[in-house]
Amino acid sequence: MWMHGPVVACADWDLPPKPGGSPAGTGRRPCRRCLFIKLSRSLPDTLRRETGQTHMYADKPLLHERQKRHRPGGLRTIALDVTSRCNMTCSHCYAETFNRVDMVDMGALGRALEEFYTLGVLHYVIQGGEPVTSPKRLEFVLRHCHPDETYINVVSNGWEMDRDRIRWLKDLKVDKIAFSLDSGIQEEHDANRLPGSFQRVVQAIDWVREAGLLSSISIVVTHDSLYSEGFRRAYDLARSKGIRMDVQIAEPVGKWDGRKDMLITPEDAAYIKHLQQTSGRISTGQTMINRDIYCGDCDHCPAGIEFMSLSANGHLLPCNFLQFSLGNIRDRSIRQMRDSLMESSWFRGEVANCLCGENDDFIDRYIVPYAGQPKPLDAYAVFGLEKPPGEKPLCGHAQ
Repeated sequence: MWMHGPVVACADWDLPPKPGGSPAGTGRRPCRRCLFIKLSRSLPDTLRRETGQTHMYADKPLLHERQKRHRPGGLRTIALDVTSRCNMTCSHCYAETFNRVDMVDMGALGRALEEFYTLGVLHYVIQGGEPVTSPKRLEFVLRHCHPDETYINVVSNGWEMDRDRIRWLKDLKVDKIAFSLDSGIQEEHDANRLPGSFQRVVQAIDWVREAGLLSSISIVVTHDSLYSEGFRRAYDLARSKGIRMDVQIAEPVGKWDGRKDMLITPEDAAYIKHLQQTSGRISTGQTMINRDIYCGDCDHCPAGIEFMSLSANGHLLPCNFLQFSLGNIRDRSIRQMRDSLMESSWFRGEVANCLCGENDDFIDRYIVPYAGQPKPLDAYAVFGLEKPPGEKPLCGHAQ
């Protein structure tokens, strides 16, 4: 599994305002947190002109209504691991923690999807492992996540993404297929994946757009790789395809557990922000460059407050990088677990940078001291939260 964030598509909801820009009486660009922007009436026509057909998102009026009803501070996005299985063994995989776990049963998964819906979730990042390696589980999730009322982004390494599979995903009402790309240099990408995987991603992007779905590439950057030729060529590829480039910063988890040497600096973060502000927009009106914390004029970490993650074996986490379990969906309601997390000020959307990848205070207090320990850790013990009744302890995990 490649390393990506909430999140990859979290800011897909930062849609462009209607002509005129900012809301009346303000000089700032609205964002999904302080103003949930309505879908521009012109967007379906714009997409039709660009591709000759309407994108899936434009054909979901119930989703548009649900989006309008959403309020700041509500849970909006779930990164859901369909499976821990993967057809690659990448050197930077954050999901190594869940590499060999038993899958949560379908009954519990179905109940969780229903509860997410009642809590207002309208955006799913469907990932793994590699989600298409478990087609039955993937189809179950896609059919039970209220697809007419949710925006669905499937994240893939592209190895098995052919035309038939893309058509199948479209029939299941997927809106977007995002692809991991380690480098815009074929040899570098393939060295970390499988020979030929770069070309499969490039081809799959064209097939996805041909099918009328949205697409993007996601690239993990370290302090060094951000300025590399491989990053520049990946940027050029995204621009040439007219798609978004999701920049995922290195996180000290998984195979990089506790490591700080590759993390970006404030200067690196400023450089990425500069790229976002100067690279223009794609045909949907979204900025070409994206990070999961970007949010108009109020960038913030969405973990817990707006975004959460569900592991393949049923653990609810504040984020797929923040591997602190609030419990298993087999044992407790999602509302209970999230309410407990909200006791911590770390998870209220008040931190301007990425908790796991940029915030030195958080990393030094909650990541580095637990390096090498079995994950996920017990969130209640680590953050001093009150544990709701009915929880089964995480045996051997930071009690």
